Amino acid sequence: MMRYKHVEHTSDVAFEAYGDSLEELFANSALATYSFMTDIDELMKEPATEERAVNIQSEDLYSLMFDWLDEILFFFESEMLMFTRFDIKVDAEKFSLGGKCKGVFFDPEKHEVGIIIKAVTYHMMEIKEEDGRWRARVVLDV
Repeated sequence: MMRYKHVEHTSDVAFEAYGDSLEELFANSALATYSFMTDIDELMKEPATEERAVNIQSEDLYSLMFDWLDEILFFFESEMLMFTRFDIKVDAEKFSLGGKCKGVFFDPEKHEVGIIIKAVTYHMMEIKEEDGRWRARVVLDV
């Protein structure tokens, strides 16, 4: 089953992510974001040696996606940490996300270097449930 795909965008980068649950959708959105920055499939083959707790409260589901991706980018920018495993719970009524994320430190000497993601945007953001499957579209500023 497809986790995500890159989507054409004129000046930035974009992806669509998929999931059978909101938890899977948010995890796959994180992986999609990282996929522009490195070969995430190769990174996922490594044992996850680092763990961090995440707790996010937002105003709506769109803000929750924005805040979530902003949080994972913060961990990359501050610690060079990329998460590859997610044990998270998303509450669609309270617009909250909490749990633990595990991953590895990014090493440009060892890992493929892609593009730098500057920020998450709300531009063209979309989150929908269709036939029991979730889909998100997100544009990232590069």
